[in-house]
Amino acid sequence: MFSKSRLGAYFILFLAAACIAGTAAHYTVKKPAGILQNLEHDSIIIDLPSGGYRATPVLADIARHEHFDEMMTRIKPHAAIIGTYYGADMQPIGDILINGKLLRRGGQRQGIGFTSSGKVVFRERRGSSRMDWSGCENGIACGPRLLRDGQISIDVVADGFKPGANTLEARRCAVGATVQGKLVMLCVREAVTLNTLAQAMLELGAVDAINLDGGGLCGLYAKNKCLVQPVLPVSSVLAVYKTK
Repeated sequence: MFSKSRLGAYFILFLAAACIAGTAAHYTVKKPAGILQNLEHDSIIIDLPSGGYRATPVLADIARHEHFDEMMTRIKPHAAIIGTYYGADMQPIGDILINGKLLRRGGQRQGIGFTSSGKVVFRERRGSSRMDWSGCENGIACGPRLLRDGQISIDVVADGFKPGANTLEARRCAVGATVQGKLVMLCVREAVTLNTLAQAMLELGAVDAINLDGGGLCGLYAKNKCLVQPVLPVSSVLAVYKTK
C-alpha cells in the first residue's frame, strides 16, 4: 500500500516488482492451517515482554538512495521490516519517533509505539489533531489500521485513503502485537487486499495491527538475512535490536 500521492505513479511498478524471498529464520512462525497456508509470506514473532529487545524506527540514508540490504548491513538489527510511506523527496510522510524525539511529523493516521519497558502501544490521529506519542520512547505512523482488539477494523477513508484502497491488491507488510504484547511482523509476497492481510495477522495471533508500506517496498529481515528484499530504495524501517 502506498501514499495517495504515489499510488498512480508507482501502482504498476509495485505490483510488477518481485519481492525476493530468502530462507526463513528459525523463529519464523509456522504457517497456520488457514488463509496463510496458501499465501507466499514470511512472518516473525518477537517476544518483547521477555526483555532483551528494543524496537525503534530507523531512517535510511536518503541522500544516497539506500537500499534495504545496504541498510541492514549498516544498522545490523536483530530483525526489521519496511517502515512508512515516503514522498517524492524520499522523506517519510508518517511520524517518526526515536528516543523520545519526533524526527518527522507526517499525515498518516495510525501508529505503533514502544515504551521504554518494551510495551507495544497503538496510537491514532483523531480529526485534525496530531498523533499523541506520550509515554512512547519510539514509534512510527503508517496505516490504515487492520486490527483493533482482536477484530478486523479497516476504515480506509477515516485513515486518509481513497475508497478504492479497500479492494486494491498489492504485496503488503504489516506489524502488530499479540495479547501478550509480542511483536508480529508479516510480509505477504503476493498481491492481496487489506482484508486478507488483516486475516493473516489474526491467524498469527495479533490482536492489533497496522498496514505498512508495501508493493515494491516489501522488506523483511531476520537472522542476518533479507527474507524479502525491496526493489526500490527505502526511507525508513522498523527495527528490533537485542539489548542483552
